[in-house]
Amino acid sequence: MIKVTSLQDMSCITNDDLRMHIQEKAEAMMQEYQVENLDDIGCFIVLESEEFTDFPISEMEFVEMLSLKENVFLHGVRIIDDSYGEDIICPLRW
Repeated sequence: MIKVTSLQDMSCITNDDLRMHIQEKAEAMMQEYQVENLDDIGCFIVLESEEFTDFPISEMEFVEMLSLKENVFLHGVRIIDDSYGEDIICPLRW
């Protein structure tokens, strides 16, 4: 599991397409909410495919299939409180 709470944490994500997607989304969120630190509003959690059981589907605001080139991920957002949320991403293997 990788927990991304800042733009510097992005380097830990080995999938280039996923890293770029998360970075763009994080920068857009930070600009929209006018914060300097991503952790002020939320974080991204990237699971390994074998950590699927750690993906709390019943606690998610929504869940979607995220396709980035040839890779498919399960993506969900869990709201922690009024001003903080977690984007949780788990790779799927067919």
